[in-house]
Amino acid sequence: MSPRGLPGLERAWRALSPKAKEKFWTRDLRPGVNLRSTFLATDSTVRPDSRGTPYLSLKLVDKTGSVDARMWRLPSELLKGLDDPQYVYVEGHAHEYRGMLQVKIEHLNVLPKTEVEEEDYLPSTEKDRRTLAAELVEAGRNLEDAHMRELFERMVTDEELWEAFCSAPAAKGMHHARIGGLLEHSVSCLRIARTLAELYPVNRDLLFFGVIFHDVGKTRELSWESGSFAYTTPGRLQGHVVIGDRIVAAHAAQIPGFPEDLALQISHVMLSHQGELEYGSPEQPKTLEALLVNLVDNLDARAAMFLETTHNVSPGGWSHHENPLRRALYVPEPPASAAGRKTEGVAEGEAAE
Repeated sequence: MSPRGLPGLERAWRALSPKAKEKFWTRDLRPGVNLRSTFLATDSTVRPDSRGTPYLSLKLVDKTGSVDARMWRLPSELLKGLDDPQYVYVEGHAHEYRGMLQVKIEHLNVLPKTEVEEEDYLPSTEKDRRTLAAELVEAGRNLEDAHMRELFERMVTDEELWEAFCSAPAAKGMHHARIGGLLEHSVSCLRIARTLAELYPVNRDLLFFGVIFHDVGKTRELSWESGSFAYTTPGRLQGHVVIGDRIVAAHAAQIPGFPEDLALQISHVMLSHQGELEYGSPEQPKTLEALLVNLVDNLDARAAMFLETTHNVSPGGWSHHENPLRRALYVPEPPASAAGRKTEGVAEGEAAE
């Protein structure tokens, strides 16, 4: 089923369609590669090395991902670091350091915004957003409860809301921090929930609605229009949990005869999905559906944190400990049998050529 008939998604897709960037992408980096290209520099800080010599530590970001970078022999204008974030032109080379891909920068120039296409530097999902959106739409239109189905329909036909939902990042930096990240996260949560619905005596409609829209408040908590991800004023003052509950409640209030008990259960799922007060939920999960939404959200978010942190880690290597999981993460070597099969496949391919 195509979501093309949903006006917000089609307009969002046209507005955010990637433009060709005739330069080097971070996804193309491999050890030994020399690069001359432009990036968005983030997480910039000047630190002393083991000999007390200052060096610049930063991330180089574009829409395909990010890579850690270091620069020594700093000119005077870089001794205090960079404003965060800034567009930069970089010359250097990629190498492997303690099992992680890293760029050693030889030359760096700060660029004005007028010299770049900002959408080239916002991380963006490489998955097909139309396909992801269609999966959610099909799930919503197959809900059994008529009130839940109408509520879902009102949410996805709210042009402004659905456009933002299909474009928003799922977070500023913790996980799925990319254009389309919220959509990607929601689809993953739905797929997990489908399996859980076969194992537990759960209200499937409430569970599926909850995993799809638990983070809908991110559409107003975050902004992504100015070349980077940032918190909005409502996001800072209210947070996505409260904002999301109000968005859903406003759409439910437009449906004549919407059951009060159902509205209360939905609200509890929305308000408790972070699980704990310290994470922004005013209540802990107290129904099976709310508990499962919280666990599914946490499972997908933490798995994404691991995968995103170890993206540039070689098998047998460790990540740095400065990541959302706050620990060094290990990527095991593949089993010997799998490595053997891979080697045999390469040999056969080379022989065929």
